Amino acid sequence: MNNETMNNETMDTPSVVKEFLAAHSTLTLATVNAHGMPQSAPLFFAAQDDGSLVFVSSAKSDHSLNVAATGRAAATVHHETWNWNEIAGVQMEGEVRLIPAGLEREKAWDAYSAKFPFVTEFESEVSRSEFYRFTPKWVRLIDNRVRFGFRQEVALRPPQPVTSGPGEQGNEG
Repeated sequence: MNNETMNNETMDTPSVVKEFLAAHSTLTLATVNAHGMPQSAPLFFAAQDDGSLVFVSSAKSDHSLNVAATGRAAATVHHETWNWNEIAGVQMEGEVRLIPAGLEREKAWDAYSAKFPFVTEFESEVSRSEFYRFTPKWVRLIDNRVRFGFRQEVALRPPQPVTSGPGEQGNEG
């Protein structure tokens, strides 16, 4: 992203968010514990084509226990800077769920190991951890490189139900 392509009149915000997430490695996941206290954790993540983010964690970690209880979290992805006019990031609120063993988990592993090839060296350790899927329900891009205080929300389409029967075309939304 550069300032010349970041004109808010013509910006394709979903594409900018997708590119931003692909260019960054770490999200901060914010959850709330059973006592109502906020907690946060930095986690490597891989973005999926459907807009969700997958991450790996121990089922016994505080954030995993919190999402197991509530199914909800907030997340932010940003790059590090020391200049206020370079602050940029993505803020999200959404749902988190454990990815069960099987094809979905295999696809999560494929995406995660493609983004972080070094994890193949630790595959046995990762296999003892769990994969989780964060599905955003609200997304906001912030980017002071456009102008101070610039923010733009991404309109998310709700999942479209598949209403096809045998021999019928599915609803591709």
